[in-house]
Amino acid sequence: MHVKRLLQKIGWYREPANYTYLPDENHIELLNFWTSQPREEIWLYQFILQHVGSRLSKDNGVLLSSVFGPRNAIKESRSRIKVFYTGENVRRFHEYRDHCLNDVDISLGFDDINHPKYVRFPIWIFYFFGITQTQQEIQYVLDNFSLPPPPERGFCSLVSSHDKNGIRTGLFHALGRIEQVTSAGRLLNNSDVLRTRYNDDKTEMLRAFNFNICPENTDYPGYVTEKLFQCFRASTVPIYWGSGNEPEPDIVNPDAVLFYQGKHSLNQLVRRVEELHRDPEKYRAFLRQPKFKPAAAAHIWERINLLREKLVNLVNG
Repeated sequence: MHVKRLLQKIGWYREPANYTYLPDENHIELLNFWTSQPREEIWLYQFILQHVGSRLSKDNGVLLSSVFGPRNAIKESRSRIKVFYTGENVRRFHEYRDHCLNDVDISLGFDDINHPKYVRFPIWIFYFFGITQTQQEIQYVLDNFSLPPPPERGFCSLVSSHDKNGIRTGLFHALGRIEQVTSAGRLLNNSDVLRTRYNDDKTEMLRAFNFNICPENTDYPGYVTEKLFQCFRASTVPIYWGSGNEPEPDIVNPDAVLFYQGKHSLNQLVRRVEELHRDPEKYRAFLRQPKFKPAAAAHIWERINLLREKLVNLVNG
Protein backbone atom coordinates (compact mmCIF):
# COMPACT_ATOMS: atom_id res chain seq x y z
CA MET A 1 0.00 0.00 0.00
CA HIS A 2 1.29 3.49 -0.87
CA VAL A 3 2.46 5.30 2.26
CA LYS A 4 0.01 8.20 1.81
CA ARG A 5 -2.99 5.87 1.49
CA LEU A 6 -1.83 3.95 4.56
CA LEU A 7 -1.52 7.17 6.57
CA GLN A 8 -4.96 8.27 5.40
CA LYS A 9 -6.39 4.94 6.53
CA ILE A 10 -5.05 5.30 10.07
CA GLY A 11 -5.89 9.00 10.26
CA TRP A 12 -2.37 10.44 10.10
CA TYR A 13 -2.66 12.20 6.74
CA ARG A 14 -5.22 14.72 5.55
CA GLU A 15 -5.83 15.62 1.93
CA PRO A 16 -5.58 19.27 0.89
CA ALA A 17 -8.58 21.31 1.94
CA ASN A 18 -9.49 24.95 2.34
CA TYR A 19 -6.72 26.12 4.64
CA THR A 20 -7.62 28.21 7.67
CA TYR A 21 -4.99 30.03 9.72
CA LEU A 22 -5.61 28.89 13.29
CA PRO A 23 -2.90 29.72 15.82
CA ASP A 24 -3.82 28.92 19.41
CA GLU A 25 -3.91 31.23 22.43
CA ASN A 26 -0.11 30.92 22.69
CA HIS A 27 0.33 32.15 19.08
CA ILE A 28 1.58 28.73 17.95
CA GLU A 29 0.04 27.14 14.87
CA LEU A 30 0.24 23.34 14.64
CA LEU A 31 -0.04 21.64 11.25
CA ASN A 32 0.37 18.13 9.85
CA PHE A 33 1.24 16.41 13.13
CA TRP A 34 -0.25 13.14 14.38
CA THR A 35 -3.96 13.80 14.76
CA SER A 36 -4.16 11.57 17.84
CA GLN A 37 -1.52 13.49 19.80
CA PRO A 38 -2.63 16.55 21.82
CA ARG A 39 -0.39 19.57 21.36
CA GLU A 40 0.38 19.58 25.07
CA GLU A 41 2.14 16.23 24.59
CA ILE A 42 4.30 17.37 21.67
CA TRP A 43 7.87 17.96 22.83
CA LEU A 44 8.60 20.69 20.29
CA TYR A 45 5.41 22.55 21.16
CA GLN A 46 6.40 22.62 24.83
CA PHE A 47 9.97 23.56 23.91
CA ILE A 48 8.78 26.59 21.93
CA LEU A 49 6.41 27.59 24.71
CA GLN A 50 9.11 27.30 27.36
CA HIS A 51 11.92 29.14 25.61
CA VAL A 52 10.19 31.83 23.52
CA GLY A 53 6.53 31.65 24.51
CA SER A 54 6.53 34.91 26.47
CA ARG A 55 7.78 36.78 23.39
CA LEU A 56 5.22 35.45 20.93
CA SER A 57 2.31 37.61 19.79
CA LYS A 58 -0.30 37.91 17.05
CA ASP A 59 2.31 39.38 14.71
CA ASN A 60 5.18 37.27 15.98
CA GLY A 61 3.79 33.72 15.98
CA VAL A 62 5.32 30.32 15.23
CA LEU A 63 4.18 27.61 12.84
CA LEU A 64 5.16 24.06 13.80
CA SER A 65 4.54 21.63 10.94
CA SER A 66 5.33 18.02 10.03
CA VAL A 67 4.69 15.58 7.17
CA PHE A 68 1.23 14.17 7.96
CA GLY A 69 -0.71 16.53 5.72
CA PRO A 70 -0.48 18.75 2.63
CA ARG A 71 2.56 20.96 2.24
CA ASN A 72 0.72 23.89 0.67
CA ALA A 73 -0.56 24.97 4.12
CA ILE A 74 3.02 25.76 5.20
CA LYS A 75 3.36 28.36 2.48
CA GLU A 76 -0.10 29.76 3.14
CA SER A 77 0.42 30.14 6.88
CA ARG A 78 0.73 33.73 8.10
CA SER A 79 2.93 32.77 11.05
CA ARG A 80 6.07 34.91 10.98
CA ILE A 81 8.38 32.07 12.04
CA LYS A 82 8.02 28.64 10.46
CA VAL A 83 9.49 25.42 11.85
CA PHE A 84 9.38 22.06 10.04
CA TYR A 85 10.02 18.77 11.78
CA THR A 86 10.08 15.15 10.65
CA GLY A 87 10.93 12.04 12.61
CA GLU A 88 10.12 10.02 9.48
CA ASN A 89 12.34 9.12 6.57
CA VAL A 90 11.34 11.80 4.04
CA ARG A 91 12.18 9.47 1.14
CA ARG A 92 8.74 8.00 1.88
CA PHE A 93 7.10 11.47 1.74
CA HIS A 94 7.97 12.81 -1.71
CA GLU A 95 6.69 16.36 -1.25
CA TYR A 96 8.90 16.76 1.84
CA ARG A 97 12.15 15.34 0.49
CA ASP A 98 13.79 18.78 0.55
CA HIS A 99 12.95 19.21 4.26
CA CYS A 100 11.06 22.41 3.30
CA LEU A 101 14.32 24.36 3.51
CA ASN A 102 13.04 27.03 1.10
CA ASP A 103 9.73 27.46 2.93
CA VAL A 104 10.68 27.55 6.62
CA ASP A 105 13.08 29.25 9.02
CA ILE A 106 14.16 26.10 10.87
CA SER A 107 14.06 22.54 9.56
CA LEU A 108 14.57 19.55 11.86
CA GLY A 109 15.11 15.89 11.03
CA PHE A 110 17.49 12.95 11.35
CA ASP A 111 19.45 13.62 8.14
CA ASP A 112 22.91 15.15 8.36
CA ILE A 113 22.50 18.28 6.21
CA ASN A 114 24.90 21.20 6.04
CA HIS A 115 22.50 24.14 5.76
CA PRO A 116 22.12 27.29 7.91
CA LYS A 117 18.41 26.58 8.47
CA TYR A 118 18.84 22.92 9.38
CA VAL A 119 19.36 21.27 12.78
CA ARG A 120 19.81 17.52 13.05
CA PHE A 121 17.30 16.50 15.71
CA PRO A 122 16.52 12.75 15.84
CA ILE A 123 13.23 11.65 17.38
CA TRP A 124 14.75 9.71 20.28
CA ILE A 125 15.65 13.03 21.99
CA PHE A 126 11.93 13.61 22.62
CA TYR A 127 11.57 10.31 24.47
CA PHE A 128 14.31 10.67 27.05
CA PHE A 129 15.40 14.29 27.54
CA GLY A 130 13.57 17.32 28.88
CA ILE A 131 13.00 20.74 27.35
CA THR A 132 15.07 22.60 29.98
CA GLN A 133 17.83 20.13 30.87
CA THR A 134 21.41 21.36 31.14
CA GLN A 135 24.37 19.35 29.89
CA GLN A 136 25.03 18.23 33.46
CA GLU A 137 21.44 17.05 33.82
CA ILE A 138 21.66 15.16 30.53
CA GLN A 139 24.84 13.51 31.77
CA TYR A 140 22.99 12.45 34.92
CA VAL A 141 20.21 10.93 32.80
CA LEU A 142 22.76 8.95 30.77
CA ASP A 143 24.63 7.82 33.89
CA ASN A 144 21.37 6.45 35.29
CA PHE A 145 19.75 5.48 32.03
CA SER A 146 19.33 1.73 32.46
CA LEU A 147 16.72 0.40 34.85
CA PRO A 148 17.76 -2.64 36.93
CA PRO A 149 16.63 -5.90 35.32
CA PRO A 150 14.31 -8.22 37.25
CA PRO A 151 15.84 -11.38 38.74
CA GLU A 152 13.96 -13.68 36.34
CA ARG A 153 13.65 -12.88 32.66
CA GLY A 154 12.24 -14.42 29.54
CA PHE A 155 14.23 -15.07 26.38
CA CYS A 156 13.40 -12.49 23.70
CA SER A 157 10.64 -10.01 22.87
CA LEU A 158 9.25 -8.33 19.78
CA VAL A 159 6.84 -5.39 19.88
CA SER A 160 5.96 -4.19 16.39
CA SER A 161 2.94 -3.52 14.23
CA HIS A 162 4.40 -4.21 10.78
CA ASP A 163 7.41 -5.53 8.88
CA LYS A 164 7.87 -3.84 5.53
CA ASN A 165 11.21 -5.49 4.68
CA GLY A 166 10.73 -8.85 6.39
CA ILE A 167 13.71 -8.51 8.72
CA ARG A 168 11.71 -8.65 11.96
CA THR A 169 9.86 -11.73 10.76
CA GLY A 170 13.11 -13.43 9.75
CA LEU A 171 14.70 -12.73 13.12
CA PHE A 172 11.57 -13.86 14.95
CA HIS A 173 11.64 -17.27 13.28
CA ALA A 174 15.42 -17.70 13.40
CA LEU A 175 15.69 -16.85 17.09
CA GLY A 176 12.64 -19.00 17.73
CA ARG A 177 14.90 -21.99 17.13
CA ILE A 178 16.51 -21.17 20.50
CA GLU A 179 13.31 -20.52 22.44
CA GLN A 180 9.97 -18.98 21.65
CA VAL A 181 10.10 -15.24 20.98
CA THR A 182 7.29 -13.37 22.76
CA SER A 183 5.57 -11.03 20.29
CA ALA A 184 3.07 -8.68 21.93
CA GLY A 185 2.47 -6.27 19.05
CA ARG A 186 0.24 -6.76 16.01
CA LEU A 187 3.08 -8.35 14.04
CA LEU A 188 3.34 -12.12 14.66
CA ASN A 189 1.33 -11.72 17.86
CA ASN A 190 1.46 -14.66 20.23
CA SER A 191 0.99 -12.92 23.59
CA ASP A 192 -1.19 -10.29 25.27
CA VAL A 193 1.22 -9.54 28.15
CA LEU A 194 1.96 -6.01 26.96
CA ARG A 195 -1.66 -5.11 27.67
CA THR A 196 -2.61 -7.49 30.45
CA ARG A 197 0.57 -7.63 32.53
CA TYR A 198 2.41 -4.40 31.70
CA ASN A 199 -0.51 -2.03 31.07
CA ASP A 200 0.86 -1.10 27.61
CA ASP A 201 4.16 0.06 29.16
CA LYS A 202 6.67 -1.06 26.54
CA THR A 203 9.71 -0.41 28.73
CA GLU A 204 8.37 -2.63 31.50
CA MET A 205 7.73 -5.40 29.02
CA LEU A 206 11.18 -5.14 27.47
CA ARG A 207 12.74 -5.34 30.95
CA ALA A 208 11.22 -8.80 31.36
CA PHE A 209 13.35 -10.27 28.55
CA ASN A 210 17.05 -10.79 27.85
CA PHE A 211 16.84 -9.63 24.22
CA ASN A 212 14.63 -7.46 22.03
CA ILE A 213 14.27 -7.56 18.25
CA CYS A 214 14.28 -3.90 17.21
CA PRO A 215 15.31 -3.23 13.57
CA GLU A 216 14.37 0.13 12.08
CA ASN A 217 11.76 0.37 9.32
CA THR A 218 14.39 1.50 6.82
CA ASP A 219 18.18 1.51 6.66
CA TYR A 220 19.37 5.03 5.94
CA PRO A 221 22.35 6.99 7.33
CA GLY A 222 21.33 8.77 10.52
CA TYR A 223 17.82 7.30 10.69
CA VAL A 224 17.74 6.18 14.32
CA THR A 225 14.46 6.15 16.22
CA GLU A 226 13.68 5.48 19.86
CA LYS A 227 13.89 1.66 19.53
CA LEU A 228 17.57 1.25 20.40
CA PHE A 229 17.36 3.66 23.33
CA GLN A 230 14.27 1.91 24.69
CA CYS A 231 16.32 -1.29 24.90
CA PHE A 232 19.11 0.51 26.76
CA ARG A 233 16.54 1.96 29.14
CA ALA A 234 15.05 -1.48 29.78
CA SER A 235 18.44 -3.20 30.28
CA THR A 236 17.72 -5.64 27.49
CA VAL A 237 20.15 -6.46 24.69
CA PRO A 238 19.01 -4.88 21.39
CA ILE A 239 19.12 -6.92 18.20
CA TYR A 240 19.31 -4.02 15.79
CA TRP A 241 19.53 -3.06 12.13
CA GLY A 242 19.59 0.47 10.74
CA SER A 243 21.65 3.58 9.95
CA GLY A 244 24.25 1.41 8.22
CA ASN A 245 24.64 -0.37 11.57
CA GLU A 246 26.47 2.68 12.87
CA PRO A 247 23.67 4.29 14.91
CA GLU A 248 24.56 7.63 16.48
CA PRO A 249 28.34 7.03 16.38
CA ASP A 250 29.07 10.00 18.66
CA ILE A 251 26.64 8.74 21.27
CA VAL A 252 26.04 4.96 21.16
CA ASN A 253 28.64 2.34 22.11
CA PRO A 254 28.26 -0.27 19.33
CA ASP A 255 29.73 -2.99 21.55
CA ALA A 256 26.49 -2.88 23.59
CA VAL A 257 24.41 -3.86 20.53
CA LEU A 258 23.95 -7.07 18.55
CA PHE A 259 23.68 -6.17 14.86
CA TYR A 260 21.79 -7.97 12.14
CA GLN A 261 24.17 -7.81 9.16
CA GLY A 262 21.97 -9.47 6.54
CA LYS A 263 20.75 -12.97 5.74
CA HIS A 264 24.29 -14.25 5.19
CA SER A 265 25.16 -13.55 8.83
CA LEU A 266 21.90 -14.72 10.42
CA ASN A 267 23.22 -18.07 11.63
CA GLN A 268 26.22 -16.39 13.24
CA LEU A 269 23.92 -13.91 15.01
CA VAL A 270 21.69 -16.73 16.26
CA ARG A 271 24.74 -18.56 17.65
CA ARG A 272 25.88 -15.40 19.46
CA VAL A 273 22.43 -14.84 20.97
CA GLU A 274 22.27 -18.45 22.10
CA GLU A 275 25.75 -18.24 23.60
CA LEU A 276 24.78 -15.24 25.71
CA HIS A 277 21.41 -16.69 26.62
CA ARG A 278 22.85 -20.02 27.79
CA ASP A 279 25.73 -18.47 29.77
CA PRO A 280 24.43 -16.04 32.45
CA GLU A 281 27.88 -14.71 33.27
CA LYS A 282 28.65 -13.87 29.62
CA TYR A 283 25.23 -12.25 29.33
CA ARG A 284 25.76 -10.13 32.44
CA ALA A 285 29.18 -9.05 31.16
CA PHE A 286 27.64 -8.00 27.85
CA LEU A 287 24.89 -6.10 29.63
CA ARG A 288 27.37 -4.27 31.90
CA GLN A 289 29.12 -2.60 28.98
CA PRO A 290 28.70 1.19 28.77
CA LYS A 291 25.78 2.06 26.52
CA PHE A 292 27.02 5.54 25.62
CA LYS A 293 30.22 7.20 24.48
CA PRO A 294 32.00 9.50 26.99
CA ALA A 295 31.02 12.68 25.11
CA ALA A 296 27.38 11.64 24.51
CA ALA A 297 25.88 14.24 26.86
CA ALA A 298 27.78 17.05 25.14
CA HIS A 299 26.50 16.00 21.71
CA ILE A 300 22.88 15.77 22.90
CA TRP A 301 23.12 19.15 24.65
CA GLU A 302 24.58 20.71 21.50
CA ARG A 303 21.50 19.69 19.48
CA ILE A 304 19.04 21.01 22.05
CA ASN A 305 20.93 24.24 22.71
CA LEU A 306 21.39 24.96 19.00
CA LEU A 307 17.64 24.72 18.47
CA ARG A 308 17.00 27.01 21.43
CA GLU A 309 19.47 29.61 20.14
CA LYS A 310 17.96 29.60 16.64
CA LEU A 311 14.44 30.04 18.02
CA VAL A 312 15.45 32.87 20.35
CA ASN A 313 17.27 34.70 17.54
CA LEU A 314 14.31 34.37 15.17
CA VAL A 315 11.74 35.53 17.71
CA ASN A 316 13.90 38.51 18.73
CA GLY A 317 14.84 39.34 15.14
